[in-house]
Amino acid sequence: MARRGGRKKREPVGDPADPHGMATWLARYLEWLRSHNYSESTVGNRESYLTLFCAWGEERGITRPSEVTKPILERYQRHLYHYRKPANGQPLSFRSQYSRLVPVRAAARQST
Repeated sequence: MARRGGRKKREPVGDPADPHGMATWLARYLEWLRSHNYSESTVGNRESYLTLFCAWGEERGITRPSEVTKPILERYQRHLYHYRKPANGQPLSFRSQYSRLVPVRAAARQST
């Protein structure tokens, strides 16, 4: 299935061999979504947004879900607010910011 907007799928971030790492957390969360009958479209979107979050976190030394705290989520929210699209330099809409933040919050809640 072609991805909308020509975006290419990002590779998962982190060490898949680390049982407490972000890659394992992401895989478990995606499996949880599938087991609760979320559509593949929803799973794919959440995977994309969570992979972006994992890459952002890895750049800041956040490699484990246990390191994702409320202040980290607030920093990520500020990052989304200030982020500019590479194609046109425009900010993300509030809806896009929300769409990117919700899966991170949901996955963080699910992992506890």
